[in-house]
Amino acid sequence: MTSRPALLLALSLAWAGHGVAAAQAPVDSAKPGQRPPAGSDEDELWYAMERAERELQQHPLLVRDEALNAYVRGVACKVAADYCSDLRVYIVEQPWFNASMAPNGMMVVWTGALLRFQDEAELALVLGHEFAHFRQRHSLQMWRKAKRTSAVLSSFGLLAYGGGAGAAGYLANFIGVAQMYQFSREAERESDRLGFAAATGQGYDADAGTRLWQRMKDEEDARRYGKPIPVFASHPKTAERLADVQAAAQASGSGGDAGREGYRQAVRPFLADWLEDELSRRMYDTSIRVITDLRALSEPDLQATYTFFLGEAYRRRGKDGDAAQAAALYAQAASGENPPPAAFREQGMALRAAGRRDEAAAALTRYLALAPEAEDAAFIRHYLTELESRP
Repeated sequence: MTSRPALLLALSLAWAGHGVAAAQAPVDSAKPGQRPPAGSDEDELWYAMERAERELQQHPLLVRDEALNAYVRGVACKVAADYCSDLRVYIVEQPWFNASMAPNGMMVVWTGALLRFQDEAELALVLGHEFAHFRQRHSLQMWRKAKRTSAVLSSFGLLAYGGGAGAAGYLANFIGVAQMYQFSREAERESDRLGFAAATGQGYDADAGTRLWQRMKDEEDARRYGKPIPVFASHPKTAERLADVQAAAQASGSGGDAGREGYRQAVRPFLADWLEDELSRRMYDTSIRVITDLRALSEPDLQATYTFFLGEAYRRRGKDGDAAQAAALYAQAASGENPPPAAFREQGMALRAAGRRDEAAAALTRYLALAPEAEDAAFIRHYLTELESRP
């Protein structure tokens, strides 16, 4: 089975999401239903992408929920309009903010992005951006430039994925190929402009981009270490993007449909799993920022879920004062509306560590009542026996 990191690298290499030199000659925009001429360099590119797509269709990290896929595809079709039949939308279980568009119409959205969106208008803005890459055929310009600069490396790095080179091939070629497969900032800005126009043209809220990129900047500012992986280096800086979308919103006038209720209903069944995936990144400073933002705008019956996972982020980070902060959040989650069972488990363990045995036993008993078949049920029963047997 392909690992999650291997899939991340493979997809990063496989779709054309990022790059072309400014000196590259422009190409005509794609027309609805257009396919490349047989034997052309664009046909070569499509061939590799089609093989990659077939492999993606069988991947275990592909989200196959029919309702969620239909919802996201529906939004993509709104912004793509006459190009809807050219697109195939795939949702991949990856806890990072990303969406990408291959030249053959393969659109990929990562669950980390779906977690971070607050409404349908934000989703539409990002899908509109990716669709613009497809319509403007930015990947063809990138492919021609890559072939000129280093034909052997570019051909291997891209076509190896379609030919099943495996994780070793992805790792060996990731850095060198990712640096070549990057849309220019001009192409990224063009896609931002066209994506904004596509979304607002369908009646979506013009201020969605301002909300989204302000939160992304806040998340970026919260990160205290590391750098973006090379494949994303060509994108405009988040602060620049925020300024651009603010200017576009002001020029077009505020207003439009945010589509918050429909979006929240579509993603609600998956939030707990996506939040756990978010914490699996072990980037707790940014996760605290993300979950804090989600909790601030959440519906009342989701407050306890977000509060619990915020407590988990503090507990797993483990800095001075984080244990106390986590314990307070667990208690808050357990007393809220529709709390997740794990909130009682973690509250009980925190109370046990504090020597408050009766309260700890009550919380752990409540956990077992809500989740009697939990994988850790035997351990919790052991803790209960220990708590109840001591004077």
